[in-house]
Amino acid sequence: MKTPYHSLFTCLMLAMSSCKARSSPAPPASATPARSAPTAASAGTSQYIPHPRTFPIPTGPVLGIFAGEGVGPIRFGATVPTIERHMHAPCEVLEKDKCRYIGRGVEFDLKDGVVSGIFVHRHDRPAGKDRQGQDRVYGIFNGGIPPDLRFGMLPWAIQEYLGKPKRVEKVAGANPFHTEERHYYDGLMIEYDRLPNGNLVLGGAQVLKK
Repeated sequence: MKTPYHSLFTCLMLAMSSCKARSSPAPPASATPARSAPTAASAGTSQYIPHPRTFPIPTGPVLGIFAGEGVGPIRFGATVPTIERHMHAPCEVLEKDKCRYIGRGVEFDLKDGVVSGIFVHRHDRPAGKDRQGQDRVYGIFNGGIPPDLRFGMLPWAIQEYLGKPKRVEKVAGANPFHTEERHYYDGLMIEYDRLPNGNLVLGGAQVLKK
C-alpha cells in the first residue's frame, strides 16, 4: 500500500529528473577543456617575496635556539658530518668556512672544519646565491627560541619572555635584511627587521659562544 510519503518521494524524483533534462548538455568528449585560471600557488604568493624560489613549509627536524649553546643538538665544535646527521640532510651549500641550509633558514660558520658560529634567519630574507648560482631567499626555520618565540614576532612579545636586552645596537644605513636593531643577551644576539608593512619583527638570531 502506498503512503503519502511514497507519493511525495515519487514527485521529488520526477522533479529532479525534469531538472536534469533541462540542464545544459555536457561538452563532447573531443572538446578541448578550457584552461583554468592560475591558482594562488601558481600565480605567486606573498607580495613581500623578492624571489619565487621560496620554501613556504618548514622542513627537517624541529630545532630550538639555545643561547650560548647551539640549535637543537648541534653545538659549537660539531663537525660537518654531525651537522648533516642532525639536520637529516647534507649541507645545501657547503664551502670551506660555511654550511648553509637556505631552505631551512639556518647556516653554520666553520673554522678548522667545526662549527664556530650559528645564524638563523626569518623567511624571505635574501640568501644570496645557491650552488647553481641562482638568487635565493631563506625558507622557514622549523623551530624557535624556547618556550615558543618565532620569527616574525614583535619586540614586546619577545621581551615578554627574554626580558630587556643587555645592549641595543641601532643598525645604521641600508642593508639587504632591512635590519634596524640588534639586541644582545647572554649567548644570543637577535635582529629586528622592518617589513614593508611597517612592522618591526624578529628577523634573525645569532647564537654566541659563551
